[in-house]
Amino acid sequence: MKLKSLEINGFKSFADKTVIDFMPGMTGIVGPNGSGKSNIIEAIRWVMGEQSAKGLRGNTMADVIFGGSKKRPALGRASVSMTIDNSDHYLHSAFDEVQISRRLYRNGDAEYLINGVKSRLKDITDLFVDTGLGRESFSIINQGKVEAIFNAKAEDRRAIIEDVAGVFKYKQNKNKSQNQLLQTQENLNRLLDIIKEISDRLQPLEKQADEAEEFLSLRKQFDRLKLVKIARVKKDLSAKELTTQSEITALTKKIEQVEKKLGDKTSKEDLIDSQSNELESKLNNLNHLVEELTQKYEHALGENNLQKQKRDSLEHNRDLLNSEQTKLKQQLQELADKTNRLKQQIEEEKKSQEKAEQQVKEITDKLAKSGQLSEQDKLANLRNNYVQSMQDAASLSNQLINLDKEKLRYDARKKSLSTLSQQLKEKLSEKRAALNKIENSESASKDSKDLEEQSAHFSKQLNQKKAELSALEKQHSDLLASYNQIRIRSESLQNANANLDLFVGVRNLLANRQSFPGLFGTVAELIKVDAQYALAIETALGAGLQNIVVDSQSTAKKAIEFLTSRRLGRVTFLPIEVIKARYLPANIRSQLDQEKDFIGIGAALIRSEKKYSNIIENLLGTTLIAANLNAAFRISKLLNQRYRVVTIDGHIVNAGGSITGGANRHQSGLLSKRAELDQLNKQLDDLKKEGQKVNQLIDDSQKEIAVDENKFIELRNSIVAKKESLQLQVGGKKIAEDALNQAEKQFQSNQLEINQLEDEFSSIPKTREKLAAQVESLQEKNDQLSSEINTLEVSLLDARSSAKQQNSRLLTSRENLAAIKVQIQADSKQAGELSDQKNRLGNELSDNQKQIDLLNNQLEVLDNTLKNTGNAEQISDNLKSVNLNRDQFVEKKQKLNQEENSLKVEINQLQLELRQLLDRKNRFDTKLATVKSRLDENLQDLKDIGEPDISKLDLLEKEDFQSISSRLNALKSELAKHNAVNLAAIDELKRVKERYDFLTGQRDDLITASENLKVAMQEMDHEVVTRFKKTFDAVAEQFKRTFSELFAGGQASLELTDPKDLLTSGIEIRVQPPGKKLQRLSLLSGGEKALTAIALLLAILLVHPVPFAILDETEAALDESNVDNFGRFLRDFGENTQFIVITHRKGTMRYANVLYGVTMQEPGVSTMVSVDLEKAGTALEDVK
Repeated sequence: MKLKSLEINGFKSFADKTVIDFMPGMTGIVGPNGSGKSNIIEAIRWVMGEQSAKGLRGNTMADVIFGGSKKRPALGRASVSMTIDNSDHYLHSAFDEVQISRRLYRNGDAEYLINGVKSRLKDITDLFVDTGLGRESFSIINQGKVEAIFNAKAEDRRAIIEDVAGVFKYKQNKNKSQNQLLQTQENLNRLLDIIKEISDRLQPLEKQADEAEEFLSLRKQFDRLKLVKIARVKKDLSAKELTTQSEITALTKKIEQVEKKLGDKTSKEDLIDSQSNELESKLNNLNHLVEELTQKYEHALGENNLQKQKRDSLEHNRDLLNSEQTKLKQQLQELADKTNRLKQQIEEEKKSQEKAEQQVKEITDKLAKSGQLSEQDKLANLRNNYVQSMQDAASLSNQLINLDKEKLRYDARKKSLSTLSQQLKEKLSEKRAALNKIENSESASKDSKDLEEQSAHFSKQLNQKKAELSALEKQHSDLLASYNQIRIRSESLQNANANLDLFVGVRNLLANRQSFPGLFGTVAELIKVDAQYALAIETALGAGLQNIVVDSQSTAKKAIEFLTSRRLGRVTFLPIEVIKARYLPANIRSQLDQEKDFIGIGAALIRSEKKYSNIIENLLGTTLIAANLNAAFRISKLLNQRYRVVTIDGHIVNAGGSITGGANRHQSGLLSKRAELDQLNKQLDDLKKEGQKVNQLIDDSQKEIAVDENKFIELRNSIVAKKESLQLQVGGKKIAEDALNQAEKQFQSNQLEINQLEDEFSSIPKTREKLAAQVESLQEKNDQLSSEINTLEVSLLDARSSAKQQNSRLLTSRENLAAIKVQIQADSKQAGELSDQKNRLGNELSDNQKQIDLLNNQLEVLDNTLKNTGNAEQISDNLKSVNLNRDQFVEKKQKLNQEENSLKVEINQLQLELRQLLDRKNRFDTKLATVKSRLDENLQDLKDIGEPDISKLDLLEKEDFQSISSRLNALKSELAKHNAVNLAAIDELKRVKERYDFLTGQRDDLITASENLKVAMQEMDHEVVTRFKKTFDAVAEQFKRTFSELFAGGQASLELTDPKDLLTSGIEIRVQPPGKKLQRLSLLSGGEKALTAIALLLAILLVHPVPFAILDETEAALDESNVDNFGRFLRDFGENTQFIVITHRKGTMRYANVLYGVTMQEPGVSTMVSVDLEKAGTALEDVK
């Protein structure tokens, strides 16, 4: 079998289709580093089934597909095909030539093919089984395998011989057998436990089964006697039932007769009662009629006088209405005139409205045509210039302060020098007087020395205070610089945040908040929160920070009407009177207290006035604050995603499980900026207080230094006087005169210093004036910059439009238009009111006329009534007739009452007889029910027994009932002794015994299987030892040969670390290179190690030959002479084995039959160049 060719297309750097033909002997593949040589070997491993992407130097298998270059795009497929000459049928295939292909697509699809037919990876793996070929076999040797040999431990080298010996499948089978043996033993142990458990149950079950059979026999006798007793009782009860039923039938007939008589009497009573009620009703009507006629008679007598009085009143009212009617007609005419004038005024106002609407339209069109220019860059530059200018102003201010302090020092020094000068003048006049006051020389000398020491100490203290003053001045300067820097930042933040962060509607409403007394402000204004929680609260509230808190719904309604009428935007309001607080349940709060990263409830982290508590609890009463996102996940999961959880860095785990997170480039909201501004203002206050404190210390220090300087001058004068006195005392008059001259010189020197100070001081006012002018200039510049910044910010705030004046005109025009509309509405309303008033007056006129007509009609009726007042006598006659009829009805009623009383006596007697009959029937019914109940109980007992046919039952008529009951009680007592009988024990005993027999059979089978596995494992160990020993001896023998040939001498051997234990013994390599002593592999040089490992690998190939072998730079670590030995050996070996060698070494190339060069003429794309060295050599000889 030979490797004929390899076709690569799209695999790694081989973007184009590349075919490599392999000839017998040695084929060399050369090329520079990075050209793609090793990709050829990886292509062979890949097509043979390599599954590890890392083994192919990639992260995923898709990395083997050509990924593109600067000039070429990435490909979507990698394909490799390897063609093998199988004419000797070395492979397990019937074909003389076998082509193996593998394809991978970028979408993840893959396929394997054998001779163009789709196959499985297992088919390809099976094709190379026991051939010595494969992706991990010794047919492919790289530097890694060489290094693995000399770096491996002795025990690890054993695996190399085991692979060659082919014992892996035996060891694998042994491992399987060991696992099976362990499993068999475990099964056997469990089976023995079960058998023991079942065996322990058998004896008790047998005893329980015997007891159950005895119990069943007794119960059978008991059931038979019980059935006899039930049958006897049923027979007696059936007889009683028949007797009772006949008694009830007779009573029922008698009751029906009495009920019929009672019904007749009751019907008659009802008829009499009905007649009596009818008479009673007629009597009542007659009585009412008598009363009515009596009242009418009395009423008719006084009606005449009343009607006359009423007629006089109606005539008076009619006169009044006629007078009022005249006045209403005059008012109606006046209203008509006023309405006409108002209509003319409305027409004029509508014309003004049309003119104002035209003006608004013109301004709006003009605004629409005007453009907008962004002045963001200009604003940024102005802010930078403003900050720089403020810093320059602060520096000049510091210079002014220092100059003023310098002036104070100059003034103090000049004052002290002037004082000294005056004192020196006085001393000059006193010198001669001092000559007469000479004191003891020793005392004067001692006083002078003490004064000198005191002066030195005082001077040291004065210098120290001056140093402290300088430090205080520097501290004050630093504080002033910090104050100015923070003040600039604070002012910038105030200007930037004044209105830009508020919604349009909120901004416009707050600008007019004085119009709404019940408006308290935005939520952001009314709450305070620590800086560490500001971001979390901002995130939780979001746009809710700009909600407006008001006292009531009426205030909110007024504000909405204001915004709507002027189209100033939209706002969300929170009326305190209706907003309700929301709280977490106590059980949930207790759960949260157990969570260590739970910060608190959002509402609890906020400070506000008490009256806003419901608002805060409503907004944040159920919002939870967590330390981080992981804690938020835990808390949300703990509460089943029912509540929102916000982290202190602004991420949200929403109710329901959704997550909101991330960060903006400039993530700061209203609360954060307010917190920063509060912090800056606090810092300014602290710096101001500290600056005042330091300034006070400076003033105190300057005053103290001035006082100390005066004291120091006085002390120095005292010293001079003492010295002069000493001189006079010691040297006499001549010395005193010299001292006098010295005092004059000192006076002149003092005067000179005063003049110098005056010269220096003369330049200070000019310098101060110049600095003050610069400060004033910078201040003006700052004011101008601040004004420009504010102008730009206001411009940006109001839509950043250059048409601000037009907006103002538009607003004025719209206001005028609105005023006109309001006036029109008012006039229209007034016109409507006038119209309503006119209609009302018309209605009043109409109503008055109707009342007048009504009064006239009433007067006519009264006149007719007065004519008919003679009906009183007719009423009196009617009254007498009615009284007569009433007396007749009373007599009839008395007769009916007597008849009704007689019927009631008879009915009562019949009802008494009926009750007695019913009572007797009820007693018999109860008796019958009792009999039937006992029969039902007997029938139920029969059903419990199984409803046997009692007609065929021997009722033991010869035996009395008492005897049967005694026998039943005896059997019942006997059964009671067996109260814990297990009736299921009979079937359970049978089932358990069958299972016991089955399990004992299983136990015997497992014991047999265990013994068989142990024998099989012994046989496998014997086979492994035999194969390993045979292969080890063969490889060791060939290793001696290959080592000697590759090293051109020397000797080597393979030794077992434990020859007695061939199953686990490791392998040591001992070598003796030419000219050296015998030693272990680990003591050789790197090159010697590599050559020794190559010798061992070649020895393996000699023992277990393969049709072709692939060597990937295995000789890289060898020197030239060893490379030559290596190449020559491969050439000789190549007569039987086909070698494909990737190499950089010329010594190896020299022995190759064919050389393939791999280059990258195009960056990132490998190409092949081939040379047949034998043909090339022949051609070269021909040329020579």
